[in-house]
Amino acid sequence: MRFGILGALTVWLDGRPLPLGSSKQRLLCATLLLNANEVLSTDYLADMLWGDPQPASAAANLRTYAHGLRRTLETPIGRPRLHRRTGGYLLEVGPDELDLVEFQAVAARGRDALAAGDLAAAEASLETALRLWRGTPLAELPLPPLLAQRVAQLEEERLLTEEDWVEARLSLGASADLVGRLRKTAEEHPLRQRTWGQLMVALYRTGDVAGAVAAYRRARQTLADETGLDPSPALDQIYQDVLNHNPQLTDTAPARSRSPLLRPPMSELPPSPAALVGRQPEIATVLSWLGDAPERSVVALHGPGGVGKSALAVRIASQLADRYPGGTLYVDLQGADANLGPLHPVDVVRRFLRALGVPGNAVPSELGEAVAAYRSEIAGRGLLAVLDNAHNAAQVKPLLPVDPSCAAIVTSRQMLATLPNSHHLAIGLLPTAQAVTLLEADCGADRVAAQPSMATRLVELCGHLPLAIRIVGARLASRPEWPLSSFADRLADPAQRLDELEYDDLSVRASVRIAYTTMERGDPRDQRCARAFRLIGAVPIPQITVRAVASLLGEPTTVAQTALDRLADQRLVDPRRPGTYGIHDLLRLYAHEQAGVESDTERQAAVERLIETYLLGARRVEQLANAGWSPTPEEASAVLPWQDAPATPAEATAWLADEHANLVELFTQASTMPGDTPRLAARLAWASVAVLHRHGYRHEAFTVIDGAVSVTTRLGMTLELGAALFYRAQLTKGAGNADAVEADLARCLELTRSLGNQARISACLDSLGNLRYRQGEPVEALVFHEEALAVRRALGLPLPIGASLSNMAQVRFDNGQVAEAFEGVDEALKLAREIGATGLEGAALSMRGRLLCRTGHWADSLSSLTEAIVCTEATNDLHTRCEAHLTRVATHLGRADHEAALRDATRAEDLAMRVGDHYLRAVARWAASRAYAAAGDEASARQLAEQARELGRPVSAYREPMYEHFFGSLPTAP
Repeated sequence: MRFGILGALTVWLDGRPLPLGSSKQRLLCATLLLNANEVLSTDYLADMLWGDPQPASAAANLRTYAHGLRRTLETPIGRPRLHRRTGGYLLEVGPDELDLVEFQAVAARGRDALAAGDLAAAEASLETALRLWRGTPLAELPLPPLLAQRVAQLEEERLLTEEDWVEARLSLGASADLVGRLRKTAEEHPLRQRTWGQLMVALYRTGDVAGAVAAYRRARQTLADETGLDPSPALDQIYQDVLNHNPQLTDTAPARSRSPLLRPPMSELPPSPAALVGRQPEIATVLSWLGDAPERSVVALHGPGGVGKSALAVRIASQLADRYPGGTLYVDLQGADANLGPLHPVDVVRRFLRALGVPGNAVPSELGEAVAAYRSEIAGRGLLAVLDNAHNAAQVKPLLPVDPSCAAIVTSRQMLATLPNSHHLAIGLLPTAQAVTLLEADCGADRVAAQPSMATRLVELCGHLPLAIRIVGARLASRPEWPLSSFADRLADPAQRLDELEYDDLSVRASVRIAYTTMERGDPRDQRCARAFRLIGAVPIPQITVRAVASLLGEPTTVAQTALDRLADQRLVDPRRPGTYGIHDLLRLYAHEQAGVESDTERQAAVERLIETYLLGARRVEQLANAGWSPTPEEASAVLPWQDAPATPAEATAWLADEHANLVELFTQASTMPGDTPRLAARLAWASVAVLHRHGYRHEAFTVIDGAVSVTTRLGMTLELGAALFYRAQLTKGAGNADAVEADLARCLELTRSLGNQARISACLDSLGNLRYRQGEPVEALVFHEEALAVRRALGLPLPIGASLSNMAQVRFDNGQVAEAFEGVDEALKLAREIGATGLEGAALSMRGRLLCRTGHWADSLSSLTEAIVCTEATNDLHTRCEAHLTRVATHLGRADHEAALRDATRAEDLAMRVGDHYLRAVARWAASRAYAAAGDEASARQLAEQARELGRPVSAYREPMYEHFFGSLPTAP
């Protein structure tokens, strides 16, 4: 498969283009390709596709587009390309399949060759890169603002590559054949001073001195008219060389230092790293910011320790050298060294003055005087300062040039947001392919080629952190006899990994230590931040939220928010969205090491506080959908200051999105702890498993419920074991193993009857009725449902009564009790609205819509089902919403609206996949086949029928009468 984005969006399979669907679906594909092999959140994708404001249907539409794109990109052997990940999507692209990746890699090789003076290689690589462009990226699509900005960045990369190619050609002696191309580029991009300079040189070499002078005057006038600025010193110098017939204008020697476009008098830069891999988008962005006539003269690169900010700054400064003829200053400000204190600004300024030629006895010793002398000395010189490893903004501000001909690149761990006149760029981790290339550069291509999977494993164990990868590469280079697999096995032990990631003067642990130690030794507020970091290491929650940290600390959420903000400033955690943070794997290991400071008692108390918070939150999610009802017994207690529970259905959905992975990890850890903590974990499982499953967190729900069965069996918790078996049966039902479902329900019924718990007995009976109906046995199903209803009426609880009436309505219908079915579902709907049970209301509306569809009342059915979908969206009840969409397929078919039927079938299948119900997924695919057949598309109908047959194999024991009436029996294997 080949993906093309440098021109019209195209995807080829075996030499033929694939149809990518609607404009929005194509925009989704383009956005994913711009970030290939990276997980993009649904919020980010919605911003890219619609901008702000977004339509109310953005989330649903995004799922539809993703589903359509996933089907389009499936290869004949079934290899998936578009993957659903927690909170987003990832489009998998191979290393040689995307033209953008190829362009950036080839262009980088060309720039490296140009920097090394290998002009022939530079010209060839840069020309190859430019030929990959087929036109303006995505020109055929209506681009929302954010996507248009990304395309503009791509165009900037192309222009920079074009200018580098022209420079290589000029240095090789070309001139006349470049004039036309340079004129066109200058006309289209009149503010690019480098292009004007190249045009002037090309014209001069052809003997057109007047043309070179005219080009300069045109550039100067355009700059004055559009920006109010004068030409750069470099462009002025070329103009003077033209007027003075400087022989260097015709000198084509290969050394870049002799080019007429680059004659810096000085440079303090350390050597540009040979092994800098990737970073082309970052380099292009900074080059565009500090290009001709920059609006801001300071670029601040920020990111965690070891991510490669310093190497990137040096490489960028090297590439900018021709734009700053006054030279380059460099200083390591020592803000990231645990063994050295940060340099004082006055010492740095005085050193800069000496480097600029000011005699030592003339250098002021007072900061204000020294800064004034420094800024006076660099005025008009076109100088670039690289201020590496800054401690804070106060250290940097006196060192910044203010003259418009000068600029600065600053690196720091925290974002120095108060720097004046500045752009800010976050530097992140390397993608897998680039991380492996960096490893290869240090340890050798042959070793990586011999064990490619082990190379990938190594960079993953390094967390894609360049510093860690460099250490691994250096250690492997020093031990040529080691296979990659042996070192990967050593790194795999979390307890030893930080010890292994040390070599010579490089150490991941040391790069982290300075930030943590500063807080640990600071004031009480900083010490609280250090304790929060330790507790994050003690309780390995995957996603760090404010409420989780508040509970671990036993402090109000405002205190936790302040602590996390401080940790984020120090790059010990990463802010993701409001209230949510992440932590790098290696930082988590360091935090775990420091957690030993906390006593066993303190760590256990922190875990129990967090369990109580999640227990409260899970109960509240259930209560919001079901009129205050919760599955677990609830003791009356005050809400503590650190306990943050959802108050609305929207907050419930957001709460689960933030905390579902944490809840599972916490349950797993707490289940094996000493004391009463495992019992608390069992209660957490009971409270949370149903809401996890209903909201689409199926894997997490299975993990919790399997663990709950184990821990409650071990501890002899009879009531909790019964609940665990009951919920495991609900989860297992969709997988098709009816015997396992029935066994769990039977055991649950036995346990609850031994306890005399009538509410739990009725729940088991109701579930057995649902199972029998799915097995196509409505007569037996009715027996269970009637017994359950009788128990619930005796208890006098309106919510369970309504649930029974709704569940058994279809059973009554298929037993010939049509009037009773409608009466029961209407009673359920009335009860739901009286008590404000939105979850029951959605289920009852969905069931009412089924009955109306069954009796041919299409308009009323459609109205009821649409109302049900609105209710289930409020409670995020994915299973009921799936069934409502499936019934709407039958309703649309009854109305001969085939297109609407196909849309609902697609949505139903997507929801069935999310909740893991294989039977409903097979029915949805079969329903889509019936819709195609009704529309006259027999080929598509046959294809989908075959797919439904395959999907239905594992659930052949299921045949719900209602769905069989709507769509006919699922096709069976021949």
